[in-house]
Order: sequence, then C-alpha cells, then structure tokens
Amino acid sequence: MDIPNFEDIFKQIKINFWVFGIPYDEMKITKRYYIFLVIILSVLLVELVFICSKLSVENLLLLTKLAPCFCIGLLSMLKVVFVTKKRRNILELTTALNRLCTEIINNETKWNLVKKEFIFIKYLVKYFFLLNAILVLIYNFLPLVLTLYIYFSKGEKIYSLPFGVSMPYVKDYWYTYTAKYTHLISGGFICILYISTVDALQYILTSRICCHFTIISNEIECLDENSTHHLRDIVKRHQHLLQLSQNLEEIFCAPNLFIVLIGSLEICALGFSLTIGEWEQIPGVVLFLSSVFLQIFMISAFGENLIGESRKIGEAAFSCKWYKMDKKSKSTILLLMIRANRPQQLTAYKFSVISYESFTRIIGTSWSYFTILKTVYTPPENFHE
Repeated sequence: MDIPNFEDIFKQIKINFWVFGIPYDEMKITKRYYIFLVIILSVLLVELVFICSKLSVENLLLLTKLAPCFCIGLLSMLKVVFVTKKRRNILELTTALNRLCTEIINNETKWNLVKKEFIFIKYLVKYFFLLNAILVLIYNFLPLVLTLYIYFSKGEKIYSLPFGVSMPYVKDYWYTYTAKYTHLISGGFICILYISTVDALQYILTSRICCHFTIISNEIECLDENSTHHLRDIVKRHQHLLQLSQNLEEIFCAPNLFIVLIGSLEICALGFSLTIGEWEQIPGVVLFLSSVFLQIFMISAFGENLIGESRKIGEAAFSCKWYKMDKKSKSTILLLMIRANRPQQLTAYKFSVISYESFTRIIGTSWSYFTILKTVYTPPENFHE
C-alpha cells in the first residue's frame, strides 16, 4: 500500500478552499467567496421571513421541517467566516505539521507506530466527502424527480422545492419554479461544501497532532538510564506539540461552539418531524438526522482522541525506567507527568470540552427540547376544535 503523505491527504482540502474563493496558500479573498456567501445569506433570509410569517403553535410541525435546513445553512456560513478569519493560523499549523509528518515517513520506527492512523484518515476524508456529495444530491434533486414523476404519471403540476420547505412566494409557473429551484440547490451545494471542508480540515489536523503525541509517548516509555541524553530533545518536541495543539484549539473553538449550539436544535427538530410528520418524509428525515449525528459524533471522537493521546505522555513517563536515572532526569520526567495532567483539549469557545461527554450532553439537550415541543404541540385539527 502506498504511503499517504500529508499533501496527498490535504489535496482535496486545498481544492475546496480554492473553489469557495480563499486559495489555501494565499491570503487574498476572491469575488467568488463573497458571491457564495450572498447566495447562502439570501436563502437564509427567505427562510427566516417564512419562519416569522408562520410563527405559531399551529404551524409547529411546518416550522420544525424548515428549522434543520435553516440551521445547517447558518452553521455553514458561520464556520467558513471564522475559518477564513483564521486562515493564516491554518497555513502556519499545516506547514509545521507537514514538516513533522515528513520526518515520520522517513523514519521506519515512527512510521510503523502511526501508519494505520495515516491510512485511516486518508480514507475517512475521501469517503466523508463522497457521503456528503451523495446526501446533497439526494436532498437537492429528489423533489425535482418527484415533480417530474407526478407530472408524467398523473398529469398534475406540483412544484416541489428542495429540503421539504415551502417558500414565502408564489411558484405557479415553470420559469419561476426553475429560478427558485436553482437558487435553493446552489445554496445547498455551497452549504455542504463549506461544512464538509471545515470538518475534514479539523479531522486531519487533529489526527496528525494525535499521531505525534503517540510517537513522543512511545519514545518516553522506552527511556532508561542509558538514553537520558534524548530527554531534552523530547521535551522540546513536546512543548512544540503543545503549542500546535493550542493553535488548533484557537482555530476551531468558534466552529465547535456553533456545532454544540446548533446541533441540539437540528436533532430536536428532525426528531420531532420524524415522530409527528407524515410517513413519506421519513426517509429524508432519517438521512438528514443521520448526517447530523455523524457530524457531531466525529468531532467528539477526534476531540476525545486528542485528550487521550496527550494524557498518555504522563502515563508513558511513569512507565519508563525513571528510577534508574540521575536526579536531573527524574525532575524532568516529573515535570512531564505534571504537565500531562492537563491534557490538550478542543473546546466550544471554552464553554464545553469536545469529547464523548459533550456528545452525550448534546443528545440530552436535544431530548429536553424534544419533550418540550411534544408537550406544547397541538395537531391542527385539534387546534381548531
């Protein structure tokens, strides 16, 4: 199997950055970037106007159908804006990791420790983009397929729009329907492009940092009285890795906060639509709900992995033959153990640590919102009675 280097894994990320208007290796912003943001913003404004016009308990089911689409559009725009703001930090971090990864590939011992992780992240990113492409194609074109099927099989003109949402303007003619449909699917493609790219970027960078923690842990664990001369270099590399981890946290703390806040609302609304809505909507809702679960779970899994791998530094220091070392080396080992007691973390802007615990907390919050919706919801027929 070919060894996947950093550039091979990062190639699609760079292509996507160029597509939405912020070339990865440059600090300029092209006109395409602003055009894409205007498209998403216009879709969000139209949906927001519709939400405000239908804001009542009687229309609760209709609003929960629209809410996930609005949330994912808002999430994508916020993510890309904050990542654009931090693009210089991203370039510096990836340059440093690329240099470190080259050293790993050229060292057989280090490579054997992390090659499975390198290969895993390569295929994860590949199939992650493929999965998102399939999801957006289904959501964007399924309504068009249904419209054409009904027209040719029954002769009825039913103009269905993507994502199962109704728009606050008339769509009685094929040319207005085509314009609105094109507008919506453009927004859908851009949203998925933004979200999948930012998430994949976080997966890659977090995975690489975790790999280096693994290598340092292994080197520390193998230390004895005859190899203490390596300790100084290990400490320097550990400090450098801690700084890279802080840079990673600084880049993604805001996007992580938006995932935590908006993810709960998405799961709540989709769960409500799944249990209360009509049966023909179930496949689409289940697909949408699965993608939201996957997004939150993947971020939580990589956050948990970063905590675990950085904490292993202390465990490795305790497991090495420190008792046979000189006094100065013992002090250094002790400092490593103390520092490892504060593991590196990804946070939601310091409000919450991204981990498996945060994943369960998001699910719990979603369930709380869901029970409130179920309590206040009254079916339209009962409402009129």
